[in-house]
Amino acid sequence: MKLWHKIAISLFGLTAFLLVLGYGFFITRDSREPSLVAWNEHCASCHGVSLEGTELGSALINSNLNHGDTVPEIEAVIGTGIPNTPMTGWGEELSPELIKGLALFISERRQNFPTTADSYTNDPQTSRNIRSTHHDFRLERVAKLESRPYSLAYMPNGTILIAEKTRGLSLVDPDGKQSSLIADTPPVWDTLLSVEGAWLNYGIVLDVELHPDFEDNGWIYLSHTDRCQLSCGWPIPATMVRVVRGRIREGRWVDQEIIWSVHKDHYTPVPDAVAAGRLAFDGRGHLYISIGGKNTYDKLHQLDTPFGKIHRVRDDGTVPEDNPFWASSDERAETSTIHTVWSYGHRTGQGLDAHPNTGEVWNTEMGPRGGDEINKILAGQNYGWPLYTNGLDYDGDEVSIGRDLGLDFPIEDTVLPIVDFTPAPAVSNFTFHDGTQFPNWNNDLLVGSLKASSLYRLRIENNMLIEQELLIADFGRIRDVEMGDDGFVYIALEHNDDGSLWRLVPSNDIP
Repeated sequence: MKLWHKIAISLFGLTAFLLVLGYGFFITRDSREPSLVAWNEHCASCHGVSLEGTELGSALINSNLNHGDTVPEIEAVIGTGIPNTPMTGWGEELSPELIKGLALFISERRQNFPTTADSYTNDPQTSRNIRSTHHDFRLERVAKLESRPYSLAYMPNGTILIAEKTRGLSLVDPDGKQSSLIADTPPVWDTLLSVEGAWLNYGIVLDVELHPDFEDNGWIYLSHTDRCQLSCGWPIPATMVRVVRGRIREGRWVDQEIIWSVHKDHYTPVPDAVAAGRLAFDGRGHLYISIGGKNTYDKLHQLDTPFGKIHRVRDDGTVPEDNPFWASSDERAETSTIHTVWSYGHRTGQGLDAHPNTGEVWNTEMGPRGGDEINKILAGQNYGWPLYTNGLDYDGDEVSIGRDLGLDFPIEDTVLPIVDFTPAPAVSNFTFHDGTQFPNWNNDLLVGSLKASSLYRLRIENNMLIEQELLIADFGRIRDVEMGDDGFVYIALEHNDDGSLWRLVPSNDIP
């Protein structure tokens, strides 16, 4: 690796480190948010500091908006005003970015999004009955977890395998008792730094998935961030996603095999919060792996690097020759990962799953402030980040990273999201519903969120969103959503210092 590039990545990693240091300070001080400053300066005198309305202007929360409540519709009203009313347009006085920031500000508060810091404090203790469009259900707490989870996998005997980021693998039995750690799994490392809910990690466990034929072969797949202490040439630890498989026997992890890994040149000091590492099987012998932008963003469009991409291998780790950029070992550099790339131009793929009937792979992708996405993943295609996004930067400015890096390709050459979440709830993992307990949800996506602390149900037909429902609100930071063989839906929550496991069960006696 060239010295200048290593210096650039070091600075990128240091910037991420400093951002995490500052993150805990800023997330509790909303007064520094540019859109809030603009709101208080230009809008609060009429619509109220808390959007509750005054004699001079209507309430913008807990009421319908006559001219539409989507972000583009709110932007249009702020920009051009409403004829024959006191609401004048601000298009000539405020920048387009600030007008969009105000629209996001209004929409976030209409949807009761908590601050990131507040989302970590949400630790529900009791069951909850919920009515929804197609099924009424009850939220039941299954278990308290020792630390923050990243993923869960339901095993055929009713035991649930839990991956906790800085603790490792354990089991939760059908009575809700969590086991001690599974011994001899890849090493995990404790939090290096935590400030008001933000944390800095180098070396964590990520996703856990059972092989589709688990009952016959016993294979369990695990993604984690493999850690270099100083051997990779960085002044602080460097990590990169690695995928292994193994079996559990008598409380130990045995028979481990490496399924997907990269050259040490690709290990970086960028924190593991953007590692992604989600896994999905397509039912046709292939494993898909999502990798976040754990490097400078120009690498997302360099096909011989692993970053910002979804990779495909066979379940034994060999590489299918029908991968879109496949090249033999003689044709590619030693450090290249081009032969496993399936799609590229991704930001942080927090969710990955395959449709239970078609095997088509979908992902959820976290944007900046706005621009969370649900995508259908197509072979060899470009998903646009960081040149194209519907979000704003966290400081309220336009996202200009792509242009600053010299990226130049038309939006027509990218795959647009099937679903756009703007404002962004911080989408996490999801599952396609495929069970008997809630038959009217079958093939719908059940999508978790972190900041919004909510669970969404989405019905997509012919690549179009035809129905969207907020199933659960004000619940907790949902890290994973999975189907159980019993037909129930299981959810893993992360709290400040620990986590919990919940399930959705049908309820026919809600008053």
